[in-house]
Amino acid sequence: MGGIFKRHHIVPAKYRLDGYDDTYDFHTLAYDVIWMERQKALLFVCPKLLNLADVFKTAIITASGQKLKKPRIKQYRRHDEVWLDCKTRPTEVTLEARNLSISVNVSEQAHEFDGKNVLITKSKNKALVWIADWVAHHTTQQSANAALVFDNGSTDYALSDVQQTLQSFDALDVAVAIASDFPFGSWKATKLLHRSMFYQAGMLSLARHRFLHSARAVLATDIDELVCGEDVFDAAVQSRLGYVKIPGFWRYSKLPEGQMPLHGDHVWRRDPDATCKEKYCLTPGRWFTETVWDIHGLHRYAFNGLLKLKNTRILHCEHVYNGWKHRRGTEQDAPLVLEKQSKADLEYLRTK
Repeated sequence: MGGIFKRHHIVPAKYRLDGYDDTYDFHTLAYDVIWMERQKALLFVCPKLLNLADVFKTAIITASGQKLKKPRIKQYRRHDEVWLDCKTRPTEVTLEARNLSISVNVSEQAHEFDGKNVLITKSKNKALVWIADWVAHHTTQQSANAALVFDNGSTDYALSDVQQTLQSFDALDVAVAIASDFPFGSWKATKLLHRSMFYQAGMLSLARHRFLHSARAVLATDIDELVCGEDVFDAAVQSRLGYVKIPGFWRYSKLPEGQMPLHGDHVWRRDPDATCKEKYCLTPGRWFTETVWDIHGLHRYAFNGLLKLKNTRILHCEHVYNGWKHRRGTEQDAPLVLEKQSKADLEYLRTK
């Protein structure tokens, strides 16, 4: 949902580098509008509104011919939510403000993921074989039985190719690929590096409210991350808070130049080992998890250390990324050592 209005910058000019504007989201007003069954309300899931909050504050908003009351705007670090009371689900909602008039369809909350162990990620032009290996690993080595993938405007293949890849797994009871071609946000800054990356936080909010509100457990990782060890879905359900943290370690491939690296090739570690940011698994709807789902945790990561699993880890595969033809060069930065546990964890992917 866009418009003629332009979002102000969130990062001051003195910190922005050349190219910053190329992926900054100037115009998206909302990613989706959902009718929330329990709250009897419409929810607009938005990027950080900043000055565009005035659009909602001044607009006449109608649904099914009825003018709605003024909205409540909830502001978060990298996205915002706009709530309006609405007793019954409309098919369409209209905003009229100044020179802007927008009518959009209203989404309803999905229920196909209810009770499922759900993998969720975002992806853009990730090789389909990588997506397949990511699913294969988490359905065989963990207990994932559903997957939700937000495709951020891939050009190397169609959305239907992602959907077909997911549906090729009998272990997935539910497989959904969603087109979400919105600006991702820019990391070209000297400070406040991640402040403009509204997209990922917005998709997590959309997933939480529209799709995964009644899932058994949710594991949010990237395509280049594989969870190994104890079953994290069961661990989240059994946790008092419905939430567990998973420590991460970088793993590397050592292939001849020009050979495409796969997850199963990432059996090498640095010496000493290199850690990466942890991820999490949660059970929706608990008092602790009924909050913003952020990239690396909940509640500003305050409880990450206390809730970290001891027998589970993420293998962050360094060369499973779109620039694999031009290696990042990490193998020259420090000695690489064969990591026997990682080799055992990924043996299935190496021999399938």
